[in-house]
Amino acid sequence: ALYPDIKYCFLVIGVSALIAIVFVRFVPQGDPLMGRGFKGEVAMDELGHLERVTSYDDDGNDQHQLAAQETGGAGVGAAVIDDKILRREPSHIPEAASYKSVFSDRNTSILCLTGFFFHFANANVLLVLGELMGGDNDDGSPKRSAIPLIAGAIVLAQATMSAATIAGDKLTDLGPLFMAGLVTLPIRCGLIILWRDAGEGYLLSTQVLDGLGGGFFGLLHPYLVADLTFGTGRFNVIMGLTAACFGLGATMSNFLGQMMVEYFGHVASLTCSLIISFVPIVLFAVMMPETYGQRGHIADVRAAESGSSTPKFQPAESDDDYVQMT
Repeated sequence: ALYPDIKYCFLVIGVSALIAIVFVRFVPQGDPLMGRGFKGEVAMDELGHLERVTSYDDDGNDQHQLAAQETGGAGVGAAVIDDKILRREPSHIPEAASYKSVFSDRNTSILCLTGFFFHFANANVLLVLGELMGGDNDDGSPKRSAIPLIAGAIVLAQATMSAATIAGDKLTDLGPLFMAGLVTLPIRCGLIILWRDAGEGYLLSTQVLDGLGGGFFGLLHPYLVADLTFGTGRFNVIMGLTAACFGLGATMSNFLGQMMVEYFGHVASLTCSLIISFVPIVLFAVMMPETYGQRGHIADVRAAESGSSTPKFQPAESDDDYVQMT
């Protein structure tokens, strides 16, 4: 009587999706070109200072200056430019980079591989943790505490993830923060192996590390993709590509990890996850450069490689300018 019919749990997913559909219409729309990964109205340099991208029309005129002349002030000019961007004719929409150029980008490949191996090592750990906490009674019957414990593990991880996301949003350098998320995985695997017989409370506490790792990873993933695809118009494409790699790693982790549990036991499965978890750490630490504040530089490099004109930047006077432009 204490346990609901499992099939009703899936109704939560459907109801949540319907609620999301209702409320998504209230999300404000920003610059659609920036949403695709094109150069928008602002960028941030390596010192964290806001810079305004100077846009030119077909005749080489500065659109910021033209808009300011039309409205009698630079402050309102930005709003006019935004309005022009939203109503841009198809012929004035920038041409997106080729799929080949964004797919073959070295840093994009590193991010895909980093996420693949992280999820390949990580996804199975929660399943093994649930099996260790749930288990069976001495008479072979399943423990009645299995479902509450597994639910508690998930809730604890999600709560920690929310806190990690809020805290991480206040920090600047993306590389060390992302690395901190990756490092939590081998520590978590090692603690579960060490505490496998210490009691359910010890095992449950390891989900704090899961929340930290998942929180930092989920928070920084779109930031990294936005940095890497700045000026290409392929932000959504690379978000889909990286998410597909992450999902493939998680799927393989669940399948192969549970095969390891079946044939070799829980400790062997966790040991494999522990070993694999060092692969994304090495990949990211050795091969991925810091991307924070490099969007203008990345756009310049891509423009030079493609032979197009180099985007020009001018410093915004203050953070208020950024608010007015978005």
